Amino acid sequence: MLNLFQRKPIIDAGSSQWILDQYHRLFDTLGKQVFIDQTQLILPTDEFFPASATNTNELALLSFKQIKAHATLSNWPIDLQFNAPATTQKLPQLNFERALYGQECQVTSDFSPNNRIQLSSSSNQFANPQTAISHLIMQLSSVLLRYSENDIDKDYELPRIEVLASFLGFGVMLSNTTYQFRGGCGSCYQASANRQHSLTEEEMIYALAVFCRLKKIDTAQVTPHLKGYLRGVFKRCNKALACDAKFAQLQARC
Repeated sequence: MLNLFQRKPIIDAGSSQWILDQYHRLFDTLGKQVFIDQTQLILPTDEFFPASATNTNELALLSFKQIKAHATLSNWPIDLQFNAPATTQKLPQLNFERALYGQECQVTSDFSPNNRIQLSSSSNQFANPQTAISHLIMQLSSVLLRYSENDIDKDYELPRIEVLASFLGFGVMLSNTTYQFRGGCGSCYQASANRQHSLTEEEMIYALAVFCRLKKIDTAQVTPHLKGYLRGVFKRCNKALACDAKFAQLQARC
């Protein structure tokens, strides 16, 4: 009878275990040292995104540079293009020494225009900076995933890209932009103002909670930057992880 009064889990067991499996897989393919030593929780604040731009184009380029740095991908030959057509990019062959990403990463390339990675954005996306940043980190995560698994011609599933973006430290902004108001009529809706997603808000928050517990980040550092109704979800996810045996195994790897 007491079971009638137990709260339903935030996400089902299959989804939570899948997210933990993805973290294990990322430790296997990317290594854990950059995650432990260099990866930060990236917040939508002036500390992480100081703005000194005079127009939206400058803001977009500055933010792009900051995103690359926070994702520890500064050494990669990646450029930002505005209003580029939505096509599947043929990625260049790159060689990596020491590490795939992080401060020790060294990329071997001729860095010619034909041997660079192009991300796309539009300056009007930066009317909502969190959404614009989420667009870019999703693109970067897709690229990193393809190189990390030595299959640069493969398009990976969106949920795996979202978990990797959270693994890189951008889980707060991804959670905040998973669901957004679409406007009251067709003429009000702008697809570019919303980010493409597959995981639910609760699943994104769970992935964020995994990141924060592994990095020993206090709840009080996170909740002020989440949408109000997601703060309780984050706290419940933290409690669930505290007694999850599979998460304990993941934690032991750190």
